[in-house]
Amino acid sequence: MNQVMNLTCSRKFLSGFTTPKINIVRSHWSANPYLDRSSVPTKFTKGYINPIIREMLDKGYYVNFTGVDDYYVEGKSWYMQRHASHDGLICGYDQEDKSYCIYAYDSNWVYRKFWTSQKGFNTGRIAMYQNGKIGTICAMKAKEDQVDFAPETAYAKIREYLDSSIEKYPFEGEEEDVFGIVVHQYIAEYISKLETGEIPYERMDRRVFRLIWEHKKIMLERIGLIEKCLDMDAAISEKYKPLVAEANTMRMLYASHHMKRRDAVLPIIKRKLLTLMIDEQVLLTELVERMEQKIKNETVEVSQK
Repeated sequence: MNQVMNLTCSRKFLSGFTTPKINIVRSHWSANPYLDRSSVPTKFTKGYINPIIREMLDKGYYVNFTGVDDYYVEGKSWYMQRHASHDGLICGYDQEDKSYCIYAYDSNWVYRKFWTSQKGFNTGRIAMYQNGKIGTICAMKAKEDQVDFAPETAYAKIREYLDSSIEKYPFEGEEEDVFGIVVHQYIAEYISKLETGEIPYERMDRRVFRLIWEHKKIMLERIGLIEKCLDMDAAISEKYKPLVAEANTMRMLYASHHMKRRDAVLPIIKRKLLTLMIDEQVLLTELVERMEQKIKNETVEVSQK
């Protein structure tokens, strides 16, 4: 709520890459200072990886893994379809049927919890290792620290998010990555390239609008906390709720295009996305101005006392 807000994406899709690599700055678990974590490269685990994972789980840790080929992991996104390595999170095991309970994108590209065999997991790990790609297993759990919401930090991050435009980050820019609210315009351009076929349907990035929807859900929660902490009315959060619903609509339209190749929904998604960007900019600008006025009034009251 305090730090993780700013959208980012890559310009590489403008010149041949097939994904915009959309992300949220500092959202990766490795950037979180409030996690107790210990990593072990799988290069050194050999035949002991399963006992090590069970020990981590028994001690109350989740286990993040990398370097495991999806092709062999039953239930995972590219199972028996394509050789690719995406990370996942192990949260349990069953030694009777030799399985792991993991969080990951499943075969339908839905991020959820499901069970998969330890044998398939190990086959995927060995396959990657034989191709010279070494992964890690990382035990992680939350520390005991209590982190309070800080409206002043959120204020600074919202201003940083809004300090973004196509003039600041033009399509022909030299840097690989762009940041802030302008990312919506870049994703609209990505949709345009799907429309024209410059990016093949078969290579579309299925995750783009899921992340945008998650971003809006968290932004709404953040606005609500700001209003509560600063004793403001809920005017902005009430106006923001339809943006979250619209982001979910776009997510479902995009998913329907992926499942049935509904090319007709692409211009609709693009139009909705650009409208959402404008509406969000208006509301967040209003929020910032109200926060500034609130702080100014409180400063005046203190000085008068």
